[in-house]
Amino acid sequence: MYRLVIFLLSMFSLTLLLLIVSVTTLRDYQAHRGVSISRAFANALPNAKDSTAPPAEAGGDSSLASALGASTVPPEILLQVQSQFLYLINIERVRSRVPPLVMGTNASAQQHAENMMTYGYRSHWDVHGLTSQMRYTLAGGEGRVSENVAGPVAVWELGGKENASWRQTVGGMHRELLLDPEARANFLDPWHRKVSVGFACDRSSCWLVQQFESAAVSFTEPPAIRAGSLRAIGEIEPGFELDGIVVWFHPLPRQLGLGQLDATYHYGLGRTPATFVRPAPAPDEYYPFSLVSYHWDGGIDPYFLESALGRRHAPPLKVELFHSAAVPWTTATRWKQAGTSFDVEADLSPSMRVHGPGVYTVQIWARNGELRVPLTNYTVFVPQ
Repeated sequence: MYRLVIFLLSMFSLTLLLLIVSVTTLRDYQAHRGVSISRAFANALPNAKDSTAPPAEAGGDSSLASALGASTVPPEILLQVQSQFLYLINIERVRSRVPPLVMGTNASAQQHAENMMTYGYRSHWDVHGLTSQMRYTLAGGEGRVSENVAGPVAVWELGGKENASWRQTVGGMHRELLLDPEARANFLDPWHRKVSVGFACDRSSCWLVQQFESAAVSFTEPPAIRAGSLRAIGEIEPGFELDGIVVWFHPLPRQLGLGQLDATYHYGLGRTPATFVRPAPAPDEYYPFSLVSYHWDGGIDPYFLESALGRRHAPPLKVELFHSAAVPWTTATRWKQAGTSFDVEADLSPSMRVHGPGVYTVQIWARNGELRVPLTNYTVFVPQ
């Protein structure tokens, strides 16, 4: 009888262990687009050591795999990782004869990297329904922001099983981004001045966010919409002249499912332009048109997808969608520029009656010689 009880307990324990490993293997596949049995055992048994992980390096170079905790990268390594990404980006910029970047301090890059790590997805959108410019503005950003994301990348897959230092992991991720035309364009944009780097790792994989910022505008009164009226006061770099404002609309943020996030890679400034703002004409002039036909390319908006959409087991297709709309003009009630200072105000209430509450992204454009340059994509949240 005693032996029977021991046998039954053993079988129960073995069955329970296999069940746990099966579930964690499924989650591992969903999160990493592949399966590592040892990684699944490591996730199922927190104290187990993954036998495929490389040994720590001897000498002064830290091993990223050995330094990872259960949630993210230690601060001392994170600082080195951020500096290394900045160094590699600036090498590309110097080769292309564009000014080097300095390290940005916008916290939303690190927040987004940790959010992707926590939920096991890769997207420019996040589980809260926010895009890069929304997160950037909420974290205090004022300029124009563009974003690169990467991951999940297994630490030792990029570094090699014999030597998995954080430098090799960073170098591998950087080389992969160089192969992406959009990511490379962000590296080499001559109007970018800063890059904020977010980097987060669990016990096996890492996620990366790079937020590139322009710095041609600063606000003494950031764009705000009160009682339907848009107002913005600030400074622009010498040599720029205000040229126009595009106000984009998107519905208020809501939670997005992981299936919705898996299905889209593209992010834009909004679902549709709400209005174009122009300066008032001279006293003896007038504008003949109140609408303009506008065309733009975009990607899949996850808000249009079913919230219960299942997860993808492959990267999303880079689908480009063609959009067209008749966009109303709004003539500014105030449009002043004196040297580098500007003050603009416009009544957006006609357009807001059409679109209602939502996120209105204010994109200020300026001319620099023959070039027309966007200075900011500042988001304004208009609640119910």
